[in-house]
Amino acid sequence: MYKWFVYLNRRAALFLALYLAGILYLSLYPWQFVPNPGPRTLRWVPVDTRRAILDAVLNVVFYIPVGAAAFASFRRRSRIAFAAALALGTLVSLTVELTQLSIPTRVGNLVDLLCNSVGTLLGAMVAFVATSPPLASRLRGLYSPGVLLVGLWVVWQAFTFLPRYGPAVNVSHEIVGVLVLALLAAGRKIRAAVPLLLIWLALDELRPFQFHGPPQQFMWLPFESWFVGALESYYGTFFGKLFFYTAILWVERKSGIRWIWALVVPGAILAAGEFAQRYLPGRTPEITDLVLLAAGAVLLHLTEPRTRWDNKNRT
Repeated sequence: MYKWFVYLNRRAALFLALYLAGILYLSLYPWQFVPNPGPRTLRWVPVDTRRAILDAVLNVVFYIPVGAAAFASFRRRSRIAFAAALALGTLVSLTVELTQLSIPTRVGNLVDLLCNSVGTLLGAMVAFVATSPPLASRLRGLYSPGVLLVGLWVVWQAFTFLPRYGPAVNVSHEIVGVLVLALLAAGRKIRAAVPLLLIWLALDELRPFQFHGPPQQFMWLPFESWFVGALESYYGTFFGKLFFYTAILWVERKSGIRWIWALVVPGAILAAGEFAQRYLPGRTPEITDLVLLAAGAVLLHLTEPRTRWDNKNRT
């Protein structure tokens, strides 16, 4: 057992564990299980609408990190890693689909199982190619916070400008996003960026600045608004917030702020803002933003330069 632990790529394994936890949480929401009186069999759901096509594509895309992280976790055992990655992704998806047969609002879908397995396979293939000796050294430069932020920005923009599936374009968000990319391109410490971004975050949390009662109900379950609201427009909002929170953490870390304070300050602003949103029309007070901040912290930590302890564990 210890032998396998030694060969683990711990950063990849940590990402895999957290990512799978997120998949299980979202896939099995609202976590209300009832006995299924009918046969416990999965069925093919026709992919004949735009919504069904989008769901199929996203089921492939969202399992690509599973395959890549699972393969990377056992990078020194490529054959075993490839088989283990595909088996893990398929098993997780099968478990989810079978469990969804007992959730009143969910459907066990063979199309989802197929798409998830394809996504896992693609992820393992990408990781296999990326970690091969000819490419590994060339791609090492892409393993950085900058590439992470650019990737999150691209995904956010893809949904923002996707008709029917993205939220309304927010001019202030777009401007701040471009400024963050400009900071990335500059590659210098700009200490004034930290307070400016934190002030912008506080103002964004409190708009439209019209407080009145009675207070709205606070959503304590992460991503609850995903399921009770318009699912099609939620993806853009989700990735937009993940980009901004990760960017704020990156700017703080770039300025030399320790991790504890880099998390506490924006976390306090978000907590206060979400509480105030109980009295703001058109806003949704929830804990999701704090979860996204934590997710951004994990992603940023995984892409930061390795410490001496990390390098020691590679040898």
